[in-house]
Amino acid sequence: MMIEHPIAGKVLVITLNSWRYFAALSAFAMLFTLLMLFFADYSVVMLAISLVSGLACHYYCWRLWMDSHLFNILYRFPEKTEVFDTAINMCWGKKGENNRSLDSRWTGARQLMHRAALLVLVQWSMVILTVLFSGVE
Repeated sequence: MMIEHPIAGKVLVITLNSWRYFAALSAFAMLFTLLMLFFADYSVVMLAISLVSGLACHYYCWRLWMDSHLFNILYRFPEKTEVFDTAINMCWGKKGENNRSLDSRWTGARQLMHRAALLVLVQWSMVILTVLFSGVE
């Protein structure tokens, strides 16, 4: 399969490293939101949604960071997936088998990226909507 090729692994790891951009955009929105909360009279609910979205985005950024490192290991030692899965299970205190296919792992990584991107969009949408509709009462 194409995704098993080492170049595909490098492309995936490079793509997963885009977590930095999501984290930076989210952190900037969180800073902006906190400034709006403390120094202006804006909707607390909208800004709270923005902050919660930011925190969730940073969780997904952490997961993307971990995945980029874990995929790096997985592609470096493709014959050791059983050891890899056992180590993951031990780290998270899980019991039983975790024999996921590479395709399943790619799908999970893509979902993490999409969720992080969506949360950044939600976060900035809340900030922009709050600013646009703050004078409308």
